[in-house]
Amino acid sequence: MKALNAIFHSFPIKLLVVHIKHNQFLLLYWFFLFSTVAGGFGKNLGIPYLFLDPIYLDSVGFWGFFIMGLSLAGFSMAFNITSYILDGFRFPFLGTLPRPFTHFCLNNSILPLSFMTFYVVKIIQFQRDYGLYSTGEIANSLLGLFTGFVIMLVLLFSYFTLTNRDIRAVMRKKARKQIKAGISQKRNAFRQLQRLRRGNVRCDHYVSIRLGFFSTKRFEKYYDRVAILGIFKQNQRNAIIAESFLIVTVFGLGLFQESRAFQIPAAASSVLLLTVIIMATGALSYWLRSWVVTAAIGLLIIFNLLFSEFNWGYRYPAYGIDYTVGKTPYNLDEIHEISGKDDIEASKAYWLDMLNNWKAKTGQEKPKMHLIAVSGGGQRSALWTTNVLQHIDSVKQGQLMNETFLITGASGGLIGAAFYRELFWLGNDPRNSIHRHEIGNQILNPLIFKLLINDIFLKVKSFEYAGQRYKVERGHTFEQNLAKNLNGALDRPLADYRSPEYRGEIPALLVSPLITNDGRKLYISPHPVSFLNYRDEENTIVQGVDFRSLLREHQPDSLRFLTALRMSATFPYVVPTITLPTEPPIQIADAGISDNYGIVDGLIFLNVFKEWIMENTSEVVFITIRDSSKEDELTAPEPQNVMERFFSPIQSVYKSWDKVQTIKNDQWYELTKEIFGDHLKRVEFQYTYQTLNRASLSWRLTEFEKQNIVESIHLPENQRALQKLK
Repeated sequence: MKALNAIFHSFPIKLLVVHIKHNQFLLLYWFFLFSTVAGGFGKNLGIPYLFLDPIYLDSVGFWGFFIMGLSLAGFSMAFNITSYILDGFRFPFLGTLPRPFTHFCLNNSILPLSFMTFYVVKIIQFQRDYGLYSTGEIANSLLGLFTGFVIMLVLLFSYFTLTNRDIRAVMRKKARKQIKAGISQKRNAFRQLQRLRRGNVRCDHYVSIRLGFFSTKRFEKYYDRVAILGIFKQNQRNAIIAESFLIVTVFGLGLFQESRAFQIPAAASSVLLLTVIIMATGALSYWLRSWVVTAAIGLLIIFNLLFSEFNWGYRYPAYGIDYTVGKTPYNLDEIHEISGKDDIEASKAYWLDMLNNWKAKTGQEKPKMHLIAVSGGGQRSALWTTNVLQHIDSVKQGQLMNETFLITGASGGLIGAAFYRELFWLGNDPRNSIHRHEIGNQILNPLIFKLLINDIFLKVKSFEYAGQRYKVERGHTFEQNLAKNLNGALDRPLADYRSPEYRGEIPALLVSPLITNDGRKLYISPHPVSFLNYRDEENTIVQGVDFRSLLREHQPDSLRFLTALRMSATFPYVVPTITLPTEPPIQIADAGISDNYGIVDGLIFLNVFKEWIMENTSEVVFITIRDSSKEDELTAPEPQNVMERFFSPIQSVYKSWDKVQTIKNDQWYELTKEIFGDHLKRVEFQYTYQTLNRASLSWRLTEFEKQNIVESIHLPENQRALQKLK
């Protein structure tokens, strides 16, 4: 019982109790790290893999984990510094110890050491269970982690050892010189001493830096409250200097953010962001004390008013669009004006010319027409789409792009299809396996790095495109790194595709992101596309807006095609939402919100041009490429806790949205099938998983996820789909 009492009143346990009682926000950051590494947070988005399999300079190994070690050590020290500034005064005995801050960190290491132990175990489990790395490679990764962690700690502790004084130095100085203080200084010291007495926490033992277990009264002869107060104040000043150094280091990285060497793993960027946040919240708590919650709420209200009433905040542009001319009105009158019957008929005549050009290019009296619809799903869908198109093209002996007239879709799948089309157009062999590697290269590290260093705080750099200047932000980083991975493919203005699509040299490709203001689609194409709003009655709602017609005064042909694809792949928080120069401003969201599979746009095209298609083609093959199973087995609901029950209605709607779209798409297809009969056939490809959880919805895939995606083409249902296309 005596031993348990000694443990309970020991410094490490008392510090943990103080955190639970006074510093819940500090525990929240550790909870986030534990939950993420354990797979309880962001698993479907692949966030745990960013910690367990960090990639740096296109490889996973020593240096990626070395940077993780540096960042985690920096976060641990920020936790210790903030704790010391906030709670060091609660333990006056600490001021009597030599190197008080070092002693504090050692006794405050329960959470950091627990997390590092847990993290190492999870790394070993992940890398061993997925069979990606040998024992030697795992050991090398852990060596990098520990090396980075130790180096950062050594640097920071060296600073504190050189700058912090202990009680003996203070007492010697006090004996040599009597400090003269004014009345106000004495009153201030008295108030701080009173606070020191009120905040005391009983603590009987501590762990020394020599790893011994000693009584807190060990150096009681030095117990001078004024001297101890001086020790704490001097240590706190040095801690604040260290915090400032860490913040300056983080922002200093921004000067070299375009260099790949400084594009650290995404997980390390996230830890750096947490480090900045923990220091900022610690500083607020120290200066504002009990007013911190009130101040935080007040700041939130002020910023909310500034953003809403005074139009603060940065609006992300579409590159190539001219934002300097007057804004285009966006209202019902304008929508109906650019979607009238004359516009619809003109666009139909234009596309009939395109169809005739495509037919002439095939050299057949009644060629077989392929339409391709691809689903969204980040890099998972981009890789899956490219992989499927390669296998289809092999079956069709390289004629897939020649026989395909139109490609529709959303998000990552559309990027994969656009890449495949570009390779064909440039004369490269799109079936080469190297192109799967290119489309599968991660682009998340620079995005998260840019979010931390640039977008959250300030945007200082700019660049020029199509005669316009724009700020460098993570949207630009996304496009630049995607272009770099694809060897410059797709980095051209929208207008460059007009002639080859019109002449039938390559399939037409339709980009259709969502306008969040009213739920309509924004149809982006180098051609007039008002026919997609074809309707027989005037009171039928206009379903979409022709991008080029709407922004005709803003040089729409100069729109960067990579930007158009990004508009269709606006991944929340990672890829920013684009705002167009209209009044009121319209914002663009991921095309997958409206139709994640691109099927509706393809079926509208078939219905509008059904007469020509029935007369001039031998058959229409509608190829759909999904990054998910179309129909899963039903399972019983899992037991839910109170929070899960509270959020269950929202989660149920979110989870069922994909199935709702699938059912609606099938209804559309069946109605179209009634019109076309045997002239229309559908061939479906589905990415399914059997031995692994579904590949994450992210812009960074692990090697095991890539292998799983690529090998899914060999599943029986996908092989049967390939046989249908022979």
